[in-house]
Amino acid sequence: MADKARPLSIQGEQQQEQGPVRASDDDVDRYVDDAPDEVLACRERGRHLFPTIRQAGIEFTGVDRDGLFIRRVTCTCCGLAVRVERWEATKRGRHLRYQRVASDLEYRKGPDGQSYQAPPGRGRMTPRQIANSVASRALQGLSLAELRRAAARTDGRNSGRNG
Repeated sequence: MADKARPLSIQGEQQQEQGPVRASDDDVDRYVDDAPDEVLACRERGRHLFPTIRQAGIEFTGVDRDGLFIRRVTCTCCGLAVRVERWEATKRGRHLRYQRVASDLEYRKGPDGQSYQAPPGRGRMTPRQIANSVASRALQGLSLAELRRAAARTDGRNSGRNG
């Protein structure tokens, strides 16, 4: 019991690790109610769909203060996430070689004010929480008995296909 009263060291060795705070189910439900389907698809998947260089081409939009070329690529699903890539060019003999050395994500507002990110102070929303909320909304109003009957009918039709 005396250990609990001991002050924390300057280095913080006795501090408990604190990870990001998860959003509550109510906060996730409110977010899902207002978010467009494209945003929910990226949130549920847990990643964005950025086109490849072969699909989108490679065009640099600027040069940063370190001399790195900047390329911006927008998510083809939600349209609200922009991957900002920093590329370096090095000369190897007669040829130039380009390497992506860093990338970051930026989020922008949609034309109707929609946002990919949840309101500040709500905590982190995981892909599983988003999927759970979307599924709960889709199945709202159905009884468990109805769901079980429908699942049993589907299972009966599919049982001969696996053998």
